[in-house]
Amino acid sequence: MEHPNAELYRRATAAFQSGDIDAVKDALAPGLRWHEAGNPEVMGREAVLQQMSGDVKRIDGNIAVHDVLANDEHVVALINVALRKPDGSEIAYPAIEVAHMSDGLIIERWSFMDSCPSDVYTFFSDLG
Repeated sequence: MEHPNAELYRRATAAFQSGDIDAVKDALAPGLRWHEAGNPEVMGREAVLQQMSGDVKRIDGNIAVHDVLANDEHVVALINVALRKPDGSEIAYPAIEVAHMSDGLIIERWSFMDSCPSDVYTFFSDLG
């Protein structure tokens, strides 16, 4: 049986992939801090959801969850990301996501790539 925080992570990731931003919201704390490799920190659930909503509309892709490790305070997920923009440009990379949990919600999240090649920066640079 998987830890409830691992289940929450898997549900939130699946909801993001399907474009169900309301379901993602249910996993995020109001005072969320969101760290993305190579990007400035985003503060607050609503700011993160606004960013996600734009990404879902402009990027098609897949987040394959390889494994999730969880306890009462943290989730660590090994994922493989493959993304495609409407102009046909594509990128794929492995990543590790770490979430700090409290009361069944993500209160802070970090995403790390094994490297941050210039093509990753270029891929996301026009999305604001």
